Amino acid sequence: MNGQLDLSGKLIIKAQLGEDIRRIPIHNEDITYDELVLMMQRVFRGKLLSNDEVTIKYKDEDGDLITIFDSSDLSFAIQCSRILKLTLFVNGQPRPLESNQVKYLRRELIELRNKVNRLLDCLEPPAEPGVSTNLPESG
Repeated sequence: MNGQLDLSGKLIIKAQLGEDIRRIPIHNEDITYDELVLMMQRVFRGKLLSNDEVTIKYKDEDGDLITIFDSSDLSFAIQCSRILKLTLFVNGQPRPLESNQVKYLRRELIELRNKVNRLLDCLEPPAEPGVSTNLPESG
């Protein structure tokens, strides 16, 4: 041996939870689904709780996110790629949006909120009887 590590057969898992991405070398490819979930809980300690409902998806050759539901799904995913790119979804939450998408959606939501508030203000009944309002009375 020349002292070099043989990495040719090693599986690499790149796991993403939100903005946090971790790279994990795996020596044993016969990993089960339950072992993978436990590993993710250790790797993302503090961000992933044992009672969280975790959905794990991998990116296939087309860039699609494919759900890993059990150990057979996991072994198929491992056969597809030596670098397994995983995305974790916790309690049904999708992965976070990119910051420019967040800014755009925030602007849109603020605009909607302002429109709703203006409409609600127009529909506001008089506070007390006898107090004049800006709205014309029907009659």
